[in-house]
Amino acid sequence: MKKVIVIGAGITGLSAAWKLSECGHKAIVIESEGQIGGLAKSVIIDDYILDIGPHSFFSEDKEVYDKIVGLFKEEKSELPFSKRTVKMYFKGKYVDYPLSVKSILFQTGILSPILSTLSFIKSYIKTSLNSFKKKNDIDEKNLTIEEWAINNFGKYLFLNFFKPYTEQFWKLKTSELSHKVIPSSKKLDFAKTLKHLLVKKYLEISKREPGKLSLVERESLPSYYPKKGFGEIAKRIGREVLKNNGEILTNCKAQEIRIGEKSLEIITNKQNFICDYVISTIPLNNLIKKFNPKPPDLVLKCSQKLEYLSLVLLYIITKKEDVLNCQYCYFIDRPYNRISEMNNFSRETSPKSENLLSVEISCHYKDETWNLSDQEIYERCIKSIERDELLKKSDVVNFKILRFPSVYPIYKKNYDDNLEEVNKFLDKLKNFYSIGRQGQFYYGDIDQMARFGFDTADKIDINN
Repeated sequence: MKKVIVIGAGITGLSAAWKLSECGHKAIVIESEGQIGGLAKSVIIDDYILDIGPHSFFSEDKEVYDKIVGLFKEEKSELPFSKRTVKMYFKGKYVDYPLSVKSILFQTGILSPILSTLSFIKSYIKTSLNSFKKKNDIDEKNLTIEEWAINNFGKYLFLNFFKPYTEQFWKLKTSELSHKVIPSSKKLDFAKTLKHLLVKKYLEISKREPGKLSLVERESLPSYYPKKGFGEIAKRIGREVLKNNGEILTNCKAQEIRIGEKSLEIITNKQNFICDYVISTIPLNNLIKKFNPKPPDLVLKCSQKLEYLSLVLLYIITKKEDVLNCQYCYFIDRPYNRISEMNNFSRETSPKSENLLSVEISCHYKDETWNLSDQEIYERCIKSIERDELLKKSDVVNFKILRFPSVYPIYKKNYDDNLEEVNKFLDKLKNFYSIGRQGQFYYGDIDQMARFGFDTADKIDINN
């Protein structure tokens, strides 16, 4: 049996501890916040369950699917099937998202499909011709979101969709961002999308191949949302860890990581731990500063260039029980990026006769938006929401605000040079793993984070 300290009680860290504890190892999870779940937790304020953005569970990974759904096997009604319905407010119309052949051709009016198709054909011919000329090939590693979008969808959709939304969300120009700001699982593949729409081939769970699906295909997978908020999944994983003789310590912050010849020591604000392995899931720019001995200056410098986008969440409590005709909708040219209607996830996230809208505003830590007062954020958003006739101010009962400093890895152009330098340092550390969205600088989905946790636990178990 090995003693493993897991830093961070998000889905990745909890999943690693879960698998380790099942294998008979001593897993101790330390969490700096007072609640487990990380970005997948649900915060309960008064009678409201506040998720950190819209979540639902779906996966083509059979092991992850079976284990997560199995947490609710004795109370199947607590994890009901939930059909994912997502829209994008595009050119004054609500179209299906992810943007696909179907939504472009049949939901955006008359002119947009024609211009989109002509623009796509032009880009497709140009890209195909260039593929035969090696000297004109674009280096995939350094491809920007601007180059990727034009190559794959044409200039019309780039200028009218990808550019405005991407720059609104990331607060950076598309020419400065790597194409990897769109997660690999979320990249729209024209050929796959067309085949999916025409053939209508929906994958069965037993035939799932992890990581092989486009966003449109993943969107068609069975989707689930716990009645009492998405954070219920983290809570139940935590119970399994405790049941298997693991430990979870909240309000316990890792202050220093001491690298010894034969063991690792974690210094926290509560107590010190000597262990055989460490799994970290915290942001890399925070992690690297905690090591003793101090990492090389180049590694420290590169780690500080790995930045994370922050998120301000406005929760509007309203008497209007039906607002959107979908679970959530993306918006362009608004103070916010996305609005989720929680009644369309679970009616138990707010009291009867009420509804909860989760309004997401991305920003950079301590910038102008981050520093706005709660009232200023609300006033800025409600004006736009009224203008779009979603709600009237008189429909609002109250509002809540939550802020999260490190949410999305920012894939700036050439970011991977800095990441590579940091990873080279981490790879040399014996019995140390940095995983997950924050720890791998990887923008992925919940099921993928669970997979990282399981795989890391398997590596430790095999080595022993």
